[in-house]
Amino acid sequence: MPKGMRISLKAARTNANMTQEEAANELSKYFGMKISRQRVMNYEAHPESTPPAFGHGFAAIYKLPLEAINFTN
Repeated sequence: MPKGMRISLKAARTNANMTQEEAANELSKYFGMKISRQRVMNYEAHPESTPPAFGHGFAAIYKLPLEAINFTN
C-alpha cells in the first residue's frame, strides 16, 4: 500500500479475507472478551466512533499498520 494511503475499516477486513463474524472472533481472542459481529458492523458503519484500543485491535488482526486504516467517516 502506498505511503500515506488509508483504507476503510471494511476494506481492511475484506483485504484480510475475513467476514464480520471472523473479525469479531479474532477481536474476542485479542481482547480476551466476547466481541459481537454487530459491534464490528457498527464500527465499520461509524468508524469515527471506534475507540483507540479497538483501532489497535483491528490493525493487529488485519495485519496492517494503524496508520493504514481510515477511522474517519
